[in-house]
Amino acid sequence: MNKRRIFIMSMSVIMILIMIAGCSKKASTGTNTLSTTSSEEKKTLRVMIWGNVESNVRYLEYFNKQFPDFAQKCTIEYSIGGGGDPECAEKMRLALAANESIADINQLNYTQLGEFARAEALKDLTDLIAPYRDDMLLGFRQMTEYEGKTLAVPASFKAKIWFYRKDIFDQAGIKPENIKNIDDFIAAGKKLQTLDPKYRMWTIGPTNPMYNYMMILSGTGVSFADNDGKFQLTTRPEFRKLLDAFIKLRESGVVSDIAEWTPDWESAFSNEIYVSYPNATWLSNVMFLPTYAGEAQKGKWYAAQWPSFIGETGGSEAGGDIYVVPIYSKEPELAKEYMKLRFFTADGYFLQKNVGYPSIPMLKSWNNDPRANEADPYIGGDYAGETIKALENFKLFPWDPAAAMELNIVNSYFDAAANGTMSVDDALKGAQADLQNQIGNPWKR
Repeated sequence: MNKRRIFIMSMSVIMILIMIAGCSKKASTGTNTLSTTSSEEKKTLRVMIWGNVESNVRYLEYFNKQFPDFAQKCTIEYSIGGGGDPECAEKMRLALAANESIADINQLNYTQLGEFARAEALKDLTDLIAPYRDDMLLGFRQMTEYEGKTLAVPASFKAKIWFYRKDIFDQAGIKPENIKNIDDFIAAGKKLQTLDPKYRMWTIGPTNPMYNYMMILSGTGVSFADNDGKFQLTTRPEFRKLLDAFIKLRESGVVSDIAEWTPDWESAFSNEIYVSYPNATWLSNVMFLPTYAGEAQKGKWYAAQWPSFIGETGGSEAGGDIYVVPIYSKEPELAKEYMKLRFFTADGYFLQKNVGYPSIPMLKSWNNDPRANEADPYIGGDYAGETIKALENFKLFPWDPAAAMELNIVNSYFDAAANGTMSVDDALKGAQADLQNQIGNPWKR
């Protein structure tokens, strides 16, 4: 089978193009050329991203001012792959199957790297990463590779962070550093409810994003399939412990039953229902917690380390988002030049702060840069310090090439068990059977 042809999983969605001018003059003026001879036309670099484009547009405005030489020779053209990483990955699958070139850089989650790496669908980025590799923080460095090949640039990491309302915890006499396990977590929630019965520590809705399960599993070292391609949901105890933990949390009464990514979920922050939220570092981005909780709670949310729910240590939420250069890229060298300026220069990297993204230094040599030590504009306390602690225990789930299919199959069974509509035994057996029947050996797809 042609390795470049990747399994197509869903219907195509409509691409929305957003053009960002790299400079204010047209190529015909002779000022937007690749050389002083003005003999070459200005080039276009196509970058496919997901989700909210506004912050990317604003970032690019800062980027173009910071790097005018690059802006003069290159126009950045954004295309929106969809609302999240699955849609961007699907666009890549469709393009590869049709032998089409749709972008020069594609944003993915580390979750999907194995699939495209095994399909030999990505350009090697060793020459870009190698000069910085030894200087990179471990979590970032881990996300550049799959099976020994350097294929990705980490755009951000998603380390596990527990957000909590320090003012309310203080009022209850609760110190997060003393909460070590699930029983401590539940006890803290019950103590908080003596102050106000509406308080909740987290949410377990009728449907849960798979990342809530994976943030815990990633800290255990377990994988869906072993090295021989045999699925092990019914044989590895970590999966049963995970579902038992979610059932225990739901039955305790300290978590809500609101589904994430709904209006009710967003308003639960501003209404001070959530006074605790174990999640990942992305929640602190300006479009999430600061928007949901609002200006009145600014400086009241602090960060701490997750308690261990099933004996896990550390982990991550899908590792983080990455930029890759597909084999169909028309401008692979220009793509690498852009990523070098954006992610491997302090001036490019810390520009992210201007659009509301916390920027823990990717390179250790940046630790003394004043921009690395600026207080977070919304989260109180030493958020940077807590994030660096989380990075010390940063772990990637061992994704195999069938990760996208596995997550889709497993999620509904985990939700059924967590919400009590299916026994843990039946959920694990059902997930195991579907994985075996629909995927087979994930390493030989």
